[in-house]
Amino acid sequence: MHGKISSTADLGRALLAARIQHGLTQTQLAEALGVTQRYISEIETGKPKNLGPKLFEVLDQVGIELSFRTVAHD
Repeated sequence: MHGKISSTADLGRALLAARIQHGLTQTQLAEALGVTQRYISEIETGKPKNLGPKLFEVLDQVGIELSFRTVAHD
């Protein structure tokens, strides 16, 4: 699975796809990380207020690694 992540919505879709690929429910993922199911749901729906430090633990739990590259702009 790969794709460009250029918005919180893109990130949410990536988390959703990876969570499903790992066979986890939102509740199972939340319990594994000590967060609420609502927290996971809000990330998956692209709510930017949830982009804090815990987010990176969530992404790590389902195997998402973020990277970037610089691009020239005209």
